[in-house]
Amino acid sequence: MKKNTLIALLLIVLVVALTGCKKEKPEEVIEPNEVVEQPVEVNEDDIKIIMDEFNTLTKGDTDPTEIVSYVDNNIKKVSTLEGDLMIDSLEQSLDGNIEELTNIIFATDKDNELMEIAGKEIFFPEGKIKDIKNDDLKDEISKVYKNMYKLVNLEGEFYPIIDYTKLKTYEDQLSPEWNSYLSVRAMDSEKIPFADGGMVINFDELADRILRTERHLNTYVEGFRQEELLELYKSKLTAYMKGLPNTPISNYSDNVIFDDVLGSYEETAKKEGHITAFTVAEYLETIEANKSINNDRVKSKADELITEAVRVLTEYK
Repeated sequence: MKKNTLIALLLIVLVVALTGCKKEKPEEVIEPNEVVEQPVEVNEDDIKIIMDEFNTLTKGDTDPTEIVSYVDNNIKKVSTLEGDLMIDSLEQSLDGNIEELTNIIFATDKDNELMEIAGKEIFFPEGKIKDIKNDDLKDEISKVYKNMYKLVNLEGEFYPIIDYTKLKTYEDQLSPEWNSYLSVRAMDSEKIPFADGGMVINFDELADRILRTERHLNTYVEGFRQEELLELYKSKLTAYMKGLPNTPISNYSDNVIFDDVLGSYEETAKKEGHITAFTVAEYLETIEANKSINNDRVKSKADELITEAVRVLTEYK
């Protein structure tokens, strides 16, 4: 298929994706003995005070512990707009603190206790914090989990990452866009897709995450965190189409692409209304014409298609 034709088809897909039908929200059913929590009524002056205090708190190098505590105590007192602003600042604070937090953990875990306790686990279990003998390390790891991080095992060390599942506990105080964003990010914090040069999840699950990320990008075309999500989309699509060193898409001996990988590509290509589906469908044409051999021709086509898919997602908004 010529490139111009591909672009035209991708544009049609994008337009269709943006014009989906809305479903009516079902009427909420309340059980007879169910206690319905009433929203806290706060006037505009009180909201302004809360947000002024919050903005002051988040300036500089405030410890995330203080920000988390403030959000917990006040997010139900403000509207969705202010709730979004709070979680925006909280996420940025958590992200900006990761490098320092990593250094603290490494410096405190001098005896490599974390790996001894849970070295075979992908995530350090919160329930095993009690088994840490070094009191300073125990305090630091307790703070990690209290502050909406979690520890992931990468190449023989535990590193802190943001636990987006915990951020989702604020979903009732957030806009649909923020809830969608947190759901996309939570997929990876609940179960990381890659580790140690290979995939932790299978190709079908990776495809599902790619498609869900695309749907968010197409739904909120002028939304926040676009660059970060596009990078996530690109890295996952690249791994999906080209494989990773420890999870190749083809046999090293004869370069024949594995049947399960081809099967996943075929299923993804059927997902109408997605740029990813058209991209993978084009890739399959090249693979089939090349008799399922993963050589330079196929790899070059993958690079071309990945670049084009990201370009379309980026430019046609």
